[in-house]
Order: sequence, then structure tokens, then C-alpha cells
Amino acid sequence: MFESVRRHQRIFLGIVLLLIIPSFVVVGAWDLIAPSSDATTVAKVGRQKIDLNQWERVHQDSLNRLQAQLGGRVDPALFDSDAARKATLNDLVNQQLLMHAVNDYKIRVTDEQIRKTIASIPAAQREGRFNMEQYQQVLKAQGLTATGFEAQLRADLSIEVLPAALAGSSLAPRSVARRLAQVSLEERTVRTKRFGIADLASGVSVTQDDIASFYQSNQALFQTPEELDIALVMFTKPGSADMVEQFSNLVYEQSDSLEPAAKKLGLPIMTLQGIRRQGIAPGSSAAKAAPEVQRVLTNGRFNAALFSADVLVNKRNTEAVEIAPGVLASGRVISHRPAAPMPLAQVSARIEKELRDRKAAELANQQAQAAGQAGVASLTGLSPAKNYPRIPNLKEGQKPEIPQDVYQAIFSTELKSLPAVISVPTSPTNAAAWVVVIDSAKVPAADSQAVRDMVGREFQMLERASAQDLLDRWIAARREAIGVTLYPEKLAKSPAR
Repeated sequence: MFESVRRHQRIFLGIVLLLIIPSFVVVGAWDLIAPSSDATTVAKVGRQKIDLNQWERVHQDSLNRLQAQLGGRVDPALFDSDAARKATLNDLVNQQLLMHAVNDYKIRVTDEQIRKTIASIPAAQREGRFNMEQYQQVLKAQGLTATGFEAQLRADLSIEVLPAALAGSSLAPRSVARRLAQVSLEERTVRTKRFGIADLASGVSVTQDDIASFYQSNQALFQTPEELDIALVMFTKPGSADMVEQFSNLVYEQSDSLEPAAKKLGLPIMTLQGIRRQGIAPGSSAAKAAPEVQRVLTNGRFNAALFSADVLVNKRNTEAVEIAPGVLASGRVISHRPAAPMPLAQVSARIEKELRDRKAAELANQQAQAAGQAGVASLTGLSPAKNYPRIPNLKEGQKPEIPQDVYQAIFSTELKSLPAVISVPTSPTNAAAWVVVIDSAKVPAADSQAVRDMVGREFQMLERASAQDLLDRWIAARREAIGVTLYPEKLAKSPAR
């Protein structure tokens, strides 16, 4: 439940390598205890409140990091589910519970621990040793000060102490680890037959009436995306509070133009085409912009501001949106291209292929299921028997011989008798249905060399699972003792979020 906190240190060290410091650094643990009005309170931890704005910053930044990790190719809104929103809230609550424990148990992180942690960050090193100049350059590139970063690091390390202590007290039976090692090393000998969608598609008929009916029933799928062309001004002055306030006031008070703010602060006005609600149009000038500009354009709060009625309809500047500490941006719409239906002729071929593939998939599933039910004796065209390990030993970049969901079906099938026949339907990641004959299964002996070699790894995994379970139970008890109230209805999506 609280794996995100436990892995924070590893995430932090890894991402600094890329000079992208997680947004949690921006949202200090002390932010979580700031009082707020009940109208915007999304959770209470004892007498402390978690504010909607705090939740929005953390949640949106997590979505932005996810998009950055995927190279900007996927709309983060696809992952913005109700479950993900509640998970962010639970993480904030759990962080607050740990901060309570830090204060109750008077946990302190020494200056020496801070120095050692910073010195171990690869991005702050030159030739394998800590370099102060390099360290300061990394912080400056992210709009951070050494004082603020080190204070946040101290808070982060302090809330790692308790989970580490709980992990040290967890117990994991080695006998269970040995059994897990045996299961992991199981091999099953199988024969397979594949019913490919592409092989069957040519024999499937799709009429013009089918195409027209699908088009009429799914017009939302066949629209050009809504796009904006915008003017953008970026302000990057870490630690300059007066200029931040000046920039914010200028774009707000003179909201009919970005020129006053740009002229006053000596900032360029950029023109960018192809901004969408779901990211950036491929091949547009926005897609070719510098990475720091794309971080602005894909920022959820900035995007929501661009598509707000005040900006889109009333033609005003957006407010000054904070992208990172000391990094603000304001934009205004130059032109707006609403979403529009695509003509049937333009999408007819696409619909025909979709319908043909759907019908072929249904046929593949029917044939595979019928072949499986007929039994081994009547099956023809099976591949030669081959041994498959439960855990494929694939080299980097190598694809498995059979799809992952077929692999899972082979090893999740309970073998009451042999040979066993199963059918595996098509899926979004598997463009075929399969029939699998499982001829035999082999599990190595508990005292075999292979099991002895693997039991250590399985024991470590079991220890981590046991420690996580112990932390989950501690969190649950702490929640009950302190009193936690959640208001998930306030996390519902709205046009502004």
C-alpha cells in the first residue's frame, strides 16, 4: 500500500541521474500539514488537513513524470483513473502518518547522513567523487536551492527510518522460499497450435452497411482532435520572489496581452502550434520545441488553463502557472480549431479493417475452443513438443516464442491429469487464439543445486513482501489510532482538472 514511500529514495537517486528531480521534492512534507478551509479539504489526519491544491500538485506531477518516462507519447489522462486519484490521496495520508511517527518518536537525521546521501548522488559527482560545483549546477537546472533541497532530503530520509526498522523486524520462513524456488523452476512440456487473426481475416466479409452502421454508432472515434495555436511566455528565475510576483501580476492585470509582461521582464514571446487537450500534435511546432518548453505544454495545470472558458472564449491570458520552483508560464490562444467529424470516406478503410479483425478474432476463438474441446486425439497441426520454463530466460530485446498471456495460461493451469488441453483466446496483445497441449510437468527436488542457487533470491523477495505486509498493518493501526477521514468525492474529475 505504501510502496511509493519506500521506493522514494531509489526513485530520487535514479531520476537525478537524468537531472529530473521528482516533484515530491517540490511538495515538502511540511506542506501536507498546512491548514485549509473545509471546502477544499480532501483528507484529515488527526487534526491536520490535506488540501485539494496539495493533492492536485502531487497527482498532476506524478502524471507528468509518467508522461516524461514514456517519452511524451502517451496522454497521461489515460492513467488518471478514480483509483489512481485515490491512490495519490492515500499516499499523502500515509506520508502524514509517517511524519506523525517521526515527531512522536523524535526521529532525527544527522548532518553527516545528509552529506553522505548527497555525496552518493551520481549526478553530483565528477570522476566518481562528489563535486560541489556540479551539485550546485544540478540544483540550479531544476530551480532548486541547496537549503530547500537539503531540508526536503532530511524530511524524506526521516520518514524512511520507520519502514526500515519495520522491515528489519519482519520474519520470512526459508522453507517457503525454498518451495517458491521449486515452483519458479518448474518446466512444462507443451505442443501448440495457433489460430491467427490475420490468417482468417481474408475469409471474413464486411459490407458497406456494416461500415456505415459502425460509423454512425461510434462517431466520437472519428473526429479530428481539438487543437490550439498559442503565444507563450516562460519565466525562469529561481529564488526571485519579487520578480515572480511581478510576472504573475502583469499577466493577470493586463490579461488581454502577454506583451507588457514580456517587455517589462525582457522575455521572448513564443508562438506554438498543435496543442491538444491530450498532449501535442505530432509534427507540429510544439512537438519540435525544446524539452523545457514541452514540459510547460504538457503540464496538466497549464493545459487545463489554456482550455478554460476564460482563456478559450474570453481571449485572456492564463494565470501564471508554476511548472517548477521558480519556473512560471503564461499563455494565450491565438487560434482554436474545434474537434470536427471526419467524413465516412476518409475513415471507411480503417473501419473495414477494424470490423474484419473483430470478426476474424471471434472466428479464431471459436476454432480454438472447439479444437480444445475435441481432445488431444483429434488435434492436428500441433507444433513439436518443447520444454518451457516457468520464467523465460530471455536476452535483452528478445521476444518470447509464445505470447505472455499464453505463457501465463500454461503455468496457471492446474494439472489434474496429463495430457491437459487448454485454449487461450485472442487479446489486445495477442493477435491469435491458441490451443495448448500440456504433456508433462517437472519440478526440481528441494535439495537440487538449481533450487539452492535460487532460494536466496526468493528469500529476499519474501522478506520484502513480509516487510511490506508489516508496514501495511502498521499504517492501518496508525490510521485507526490517529483518525483518518477521506473525502474522495472531492477528487472527481472536472473540466478544470
